[in-house]
Amino acid sequence: MFSRTLTVSLLSALALASASRAQAQPQAAQESAPQIFLDKSPQIVAYQLKRLTNPQLLAVERKTSDPKYKPVYEAILTRKSMDKKFREESLAALAQMNNSDPVVELLAAIGKADPEDKGTPRELIGLLMSQKPAVMAKQRDKIQSLTTESDSDLVKQAAYAALAVADQKPDQVWQSASNAEHGLPLLLSGISLINNPRLRAAFYDRVNPLVTKATDEPTQVAAIEALAATSTGHEPDVFKQLATLIRGTPGPLRDAAVRSLRRVPPEKWPADQIEPLAKDVVKLVKDTPADQRTSPQTAQAVQLGNDLAGELADEQGLPIRKSLRDLGVRVVVIRTLREQMQYDTRYFAVQAGKPVQIILENADAMPHNLVVTAPGAFQEVAVAGSELAPTYIPQTPKMLHSLPLVQPDESATLSFTAPTQPGEYDYVCTFPAHWPRMYGVMLVVPDLDAWEKSPKPPSDPLNKKPYDSPKNEPTGAMPGMDH
Repeated sequence: MFSRTLTVSLLSALALASASRAQAQPQAAQESAPQIFLDKSPQIVAYQLKRLTNPQLLAVERKTSDPKYKPVYEAILTRKSMDKKFREESLAALAQMNNSDPVVELLAAIGKADPEDKGTPRELIGLLMSQKPAVMAKQRDKIQSLTTESDSDLVKQAAYAALAVADQKPDQVWQSASNAEHGLPLLLSGISLINNPRLRAAFYDRVNPLVTKATDEPTQVAAIEALAATSTGHEPDVFKQLATLIRGTPGPLRDAAVRSLRRVPPEKWPADQIEPLAKDVVKLVKDTPADQRTSPQTAQAVQLGNDLAGELADEQGLPIRKSLRDLGVRVVVIRTLREQMQYDTRYFAVQAGKPVQIILENADAMPHNLVVTAPGAFQEVAVAGSELAPTYIPQTPKMLHSLPLVQPDESATLSFTAPTQPGEYDYVCTFPAHWPRMYGVMLVVPDLDAWEKSPKPPSDPLNKKPYDSPKNEPTGAMPGMDH
């Protein structure tokens, strides 16, 4: 049962989220409809629609009963930073008006998206991967053609993943990719787009040998990255294989192994292998020249070392964390959870007055940012920021540090000195309506060593209850996972 306090907090959060969304992307009733001449040539219609802001575009009249409205639905479906519900509305409308199906319309839309816009194709691919296998199978030939004819590697990756979903097994798509020029690395990179973990795991026996026996480095790196995506049911073996690579020669293969291992659920790591690898990571960082220890590659290794140490008892884990901390600045890598609108980190601790580096890695299909606020101010800052497109970052004393919007599959680094006053400082994504789920706490403590010996978790700034874990694991089924 939810407490009265929690219920009120959640209702307040939902109300503020609705207000934030309305401010950032008003619906038609809140914006005067611009006059668009839909009877002109396609080029002129496209030009008129392109000049509109998102709220203006949503205010344009649209009906499924008249084909002249197709360009409006097409523009909404492919427009940058468009709310998902409006994309879904347009997708259904176009399928109805063209007497086709969502797969056909999505394949066309992915090809029409602005090539400079990385977020929209990812969102459209997310919608594509949520379609039922039977619907995918009807368009198999069209999907197959994209694996070789598209000019976009992302589209090719999605096409290979879609073929796997259509077939519900890896045999045919693997053979097809193996016979195509550069096809195998593209398929390997596309495996993580598949929502169903059982289907991803079906690729394990094919991916695993390529981790050590691929004939070229790009394929080997792609196989290492894909290994975590296929690890369901094989986690201990995957851990050991990736640990061997991490202990190996510096370079792209080791960097890929570090990234991949961090995607394997920690609760599946073999207990007897954690401490040896953690100590090897400390040595890896120590052997890295001091001026390179804040590079993204080393930061990933440091974060892996801290993740490993967090799975150990204090007598083993605390010395490892201290060694990593003594070797450089406090580096925290925070990832977004795909299609969950959440960070993977609920809280982390830093020492007052010491340097901090936060690396935000966006694995989601939409852009996200990260803003550090004064204690208890994350709602106020986030709602204020929702009005300030395109950055969504308010310039207020309660906004302490910020990262700009990070596009899908990109990362950004925020470096600063921790506040000298201990306390629970919030961090939040200020993109409209994200804050009720996408926030956490940076706990500033007087002595990090002392805190780690006797850690006291901070409280969730929304429901005011102490956190039970620093990690936020994915929850709930992804769209299409059970298809």
